[in-house]
Amino acid sequence: MVLTPHGFVDPPTQFVQSMLTKENVINGLARKFYDGDTKKAEATWSDLVEEDLMRFFYEEFGQGPPREERPYNFIIYGASGYTGSLVLEYIFKNVQDLGTKVHFALAGRSPNKLEARLQEVLERYPSSYKPDILRIDLSTPLDIRKMVLQCRTVINIAGPFMLTPADMLVEACVSFNCDYVDVNGEVPFTHKLLKYHDVAKCNEVIICPNAAGAGGIPDIGAYYTANELKKIDKQQITKMHMYLHGSTGGAPSGGTLATRAAMSGAMKDVASIMKNPFALGGSICGGDRPEDSDKNLTTIEYDPEYQGWSGPFTYAFFETRLIRRSNWLLANLDNECYGDKLVYTEHLLFPSEQAARGVASSNTNSKKEEETLREQGKLFKLGEGLSEKNRADQWTEYYFDAETVDGTKIKTKLVGKDGYDETAHVAVEMGLLLSVYRDRLPFKGGVLTPAVAGGMPLVEALKATGLEFGIVPEGEYPDLTRTVQ
Repeated sequence: MVLTPHGFVDPPTQFVQSMLTKENVINGLARKFYDGDTKKAEATWSDLVEEDLMRFFYEEFGQGPPREERPYNFIIYGASGYTGSLVLEYIFKNVQDLGTKVHFALAGRSPNKLEARLQEVLERYPSSYKPDILRIDLSTPLDIRKMVLQCRTVINIAGPFMLTPADMLVEACVSFNCDYVDVNGEVPFTHKLLKYHDVAKCNEVIICPNAAGAGGIPDIGAYYTANELKKIDKQQITKMHMYLHGSTGGAPSGGTLATRAAMSGAMKDVASIMKNPFALGGSICGGDRPEDSDKNLTTIEYDPEYQGWSGPFTYAFFETRLIRRSNWLLANLDNECYGDKLVYTEHLLFPSEQAARGVASSNTNSKKEEETLREQGKLFKLGEGLSEKNRADQWTEYYFDAETVDGTKIKTKLVGKDGYDETAHVAVEMGLLLSVYRDRLPFKGGVLTPAVAGGMPLVEALKATGLEFGIVPEGEYPDLTRTVQ
């Protein structure tokens, strides 16, 4: 039995049940009424006045203060690693009104590591605002509740997500009216969160996983492309293809390599999810179609439309599923999807067949990839990645072509920085929209993709802060000779 502003709720959620253990309740009663004496609390708690007991359960286990009265706009969980440094860097370089309109805190298991990471960033980007640091362990339900009740939004960057109890954090956010953002690129973990969609929708809590460079940017690009095409032709979109082209000097961070290892290690347990093209939703009536098969993502062929060669893209197996979920969500929430028979595919773009086959070989051979990274001095440990100097020259181009049912076509392009910089970019801007400008967003709740959660306000926010969006004129082709080593 849990007390809320609307009375007692019975039965409580799984998360609240995990807090309402006898030990937690007795410890709380002891702190509140018996000066910490747990034996006395256990022996005499039933003598307490009912009104005092109700107030205790509300304060200790209930919904806490309303969103607008919580001290932090957002709390960043797990910022001691490489992505954490980029998120902090982005905030201190770009976010206005720190300490006035925008307040944030850092949280994690090791405040000392968070403090060290914060000081490292502040040395490069001095600021009069210094975020508070909270000791929070996701394995402790009361810690999770303590965190979510102090903010409007949690931004979780502590991966690999499959190896953490981050789903408990999501459940707490749904239970205690706190929005959630993460940067995960893991199909099994995102699939794990789908069960919260209906209750999050009902509670008007937005759960937005995948707000990152990988996943998030293509999702937002597909949304932008669909909107631009429907300005020309309101017919449903039947197919959309994304080509990715960028500088060659990037490298996976230690965290990304750890995530890949976690995915490989768990493959036998999640194989059915990983193999399902519609694992995150968006399936087409009438059963499986050959055009949705993952084997289409592994093709190597010349595309005259781009005057280049296509090749497999590692994240296509994640991102195609994410865009299919966006298509389903728009139909579910707004009755206006991209297309009820949409086919969406992704590939890398190369100047030659040889280049395409070379990357395809390394993408399917983890040992070969590690050998190459080691030779380049880019085999990073957990918490490490490219330096700010080495990231400065990196760039990424996303080309989208889409076609409606009656043959109307469009090509668009997004141009961004290094993928890890864009992860920080998307995550922070999504967190700001949820915690400061939530009334601008198109939907109030659910387990949503970045494109659906953020809509055009997110497109405009990213555009205003450096991500380029545009329509490609007919006859313009990518410069496939442009690379940065």
